[in-house]
Amino acid sequence: MPDVRMLEIAAEQEVVDRVYARLDVLREGAGALAREGHRRAAAGPATGLVERDALVHRAATRLKALDAEEEGLVFGRLDFDDHETYHIGRLGVRDGTEPLLIDWRAPAAAPFYRATTGDPLGVVRRRVIICRGQQVLDLDDDILAEAEAENRGDLRVLGEGALLAALRRSRGAHMRDIVTTIQREQDEAIRAPAGGVTVITGGPGTGKTQVALHRAAYLLYTDRGRFTDGRILVVGPSTVFTSYISRVLPSLGEDSVHLRAIGELFDGVVATRREPAAVAAIKGDERMLGVLGELIWQTPPEAPSQLRMVYAGQVLKLDAGDLARARRTVRAKAGKPNAARRAAAAALIGALWSKVDGEHLERELFIDEIAGRSEFHDFLFAWWPALTPEDVLGWLADPARVVGLDAGAAATLAASYGKEFAVDDVPLLDELAGLLGEPPVATRTTEPEWKLRELSTGTRTVNTFVLSCGLRDGWELYAPGHPTPIAVAGPGIDNDAVVAAQRWAEMVILREGHKVVGWTDGYDPHGEDGYVPRLAEPLPVEEADDGPAEEPYLHVILDEAQDLSPMECRMIARRAEHASMTVVGDLGQATHPLGAGSWPALVARLGKRESRTLELNTGYRVPQAITDYAARYLAPGIPPTRSYRPGGDLVIRQVDDLDAAVRDALAEVPAEATAAVVAADGATLSADFLPAGLVKGLEFDHVIVVEPADIVAAEPRGRSRLYVVLTRAVASLTVLHRKPLPPIA
Repeated sequence: MPDVRMLEIAAEQEVVDRVYARLDVLREGAGALAREGHRRAAAGPATGLVERDALVHRAATRLKALDAEEEGLVFGRLDFDDHETYHIGRLGVRDGTEPLLIDWRAPAAAPFYRATTGDPLGVVRRRVIICRGQQVLDLDDDILAEAEAENRGDLRVLGEGALLAALRRSRGAHMRDIVTTIQREQDEAIRAPAGGVTVITGGPGTGKTQVALHRAAYLLYTDRGRFTDGRILVVGPSTVFTSYISRVLPSLGEDSVHLRAIGELFDGVVATRREPAAVAAIKGDERMLGVLGELIWQTPPEAPSQLRMVYAGQVLKLDAGDLARARRTVRAKAGKPNAARRAAAAALIGALWSKVDGEHLERELFIDEIAGRSEFHDFLFAWWPALTPEDVLGWLADPARVVGLDAGAAATLAASYGKEFAVDDVPLLDELAGLLGEPPVATRTTEPEWKLRELSTGTRTVNTFVLSCGLRDGWELYAPGHPTPIAVAGPGIDNDAVVAAQRWAEMVILREGHKVVGWTDGYDPHGEDGYVPRLAEPLPVEEADDGPAEEPYLHVILDEAQDLSPMECRMIARRAEHASMTVVGDLGQATHPLGAGSWPALVARLGKRESRTLELNTGYRVPQAITDYAARYLAPGIPPTRSYRPGGDLVIRQVDDLDAAVRDALAEVPAEATAAVVAADGATLSADFLPAGLVKGLEFDHVIVVEPADIVAAEPRGRSRLYVVLTRAVASLTVLHRKPLPPIA
């Protein structure tokens, strides 16, 4: 016999099928509208063309909207106290006068995001519908009006709402009061003022993550104009975690919320691997600022170690020592490496000039001639290349490049590179991006000669300066982007006086801010022969106008914030500079070796000064038996969370064969339940398991913990890691061990 969940999923599937069927009808109607527009234009007078364009445009707009919003179209449902029911989705869909789906932006859909237990706005049950394409996969309910829900015999409740309902029933009036307390605490946290910094704390099972995500939705819909268009950033500890919570926050039909793991905050890198504690303690420390500050000015590994040039019959050489001194000169004068190539060129030429023997030579002429040589430019670009954060961070694989750490720490840091970047590297990449500066833009290149000489009507624009005397008497100078000359020499310079014309052009170009170091043959905008100057600094490519600059975040939500290292805090602070914040976490679950010891200390690391703290004191997801057992591994000074959930199975078993014991424990898990085997990072088991370092923020019906002693021994805060692992179970916890269990503190 189908269970309640399957019956409810089947009922919602009928609604979803009906919506998509209606969508097909609407799409066919839009196509028919476009065809009608073309028919009218073909059959009628000239005014039919205008009518056609209007009809076709309207049809195309409608088709685009229908196609863009088809994926995950239905994602919510509201059941009101007057027995009205609305389904919420990415766009509005009607069948005649009957609304099948309410657009999430419509006023009628606002309670889906704004209603809370403190102010339900007439909503009895709020349901999240989780779909993949057109298939309903799962449902999750919130009960916002308890008394009304009890009176509705037809209202089945699943997920979080079902859990609270079960808790209320299991202990009578006392539990009713507890559930009310839970919901009041969460409601206050969800609706806390958006400004400033709000710290929401609570132990395992108190609903911190649920509160954080509902708070994101609440802020979006109480101040939609301010927070939409990607103005809210939600940061979680891992990609596993963000995948899990993305089910909780329904799609809003646009990129209103940016959901990122710590390992995804630097564009272009998705890091999932966590470093061992010894390495994380180095990479997360602010001492890395000094290491990176020295690293960016070091000579790139592939840079040439010697420069040799011939000038006026003399062989000029710069060896490794000369080049090192030149690099120090550049560092003393320049701001950021990627903006210092001009300074690098000047330093190299100065070093070469110091090697010249002969007072009869002119320094300015020497500078002009050396700067114009292609071999000098080739060396300059190889010796001072544009640097990327990824390349520079990889240099740390050589311990000799680690400046500012002792030999042991340098060796430990160097040994961590040579493979894909870890989560702990992402703040370092982000820091390097600021230290290096933007790479120089690509240089202009001259149009191919065949293209400039191609027959065409009118004139062409060129992308460099051109001096020519092809069409009229007198010399003309063209500039990049200008098909007409910017200057005419006049009769003072004979048409055959090329050198004089070039000197005149050099003065004009110098007034434009560019120094000419030589001339080559080229073509003017009319395809006629001309002369193109070689410039001391190439002309920059005009950057494409990609629209307005990216807006800063206005609110940042941090989940599991207790484990942020100082370097991770710096990375987030850069994104939260103009933002208010919601900081969510539990100091009892702090496992990073450099985690802050208090919430004020963490807030200060994030660049903020003051905060308000709201505590979720009531645990309701992890059963009391499991909570009590896990609490023995809490860090000193952290009060245990009191759970008001009865039941829960706890099995502690010492075994000889861990693999066999794991298989037996898994065999006892009900088929419809979720289960996880958790072991120390790097453990070897025949069964698939989750490393202990990746389970934070996750929940499973049944958790099998293998060899707790290894989890504790794996890192300095191993007892806190074990506490996290033990509190992932919401139904049963099985602990399997061969070694003695860690002692109780």
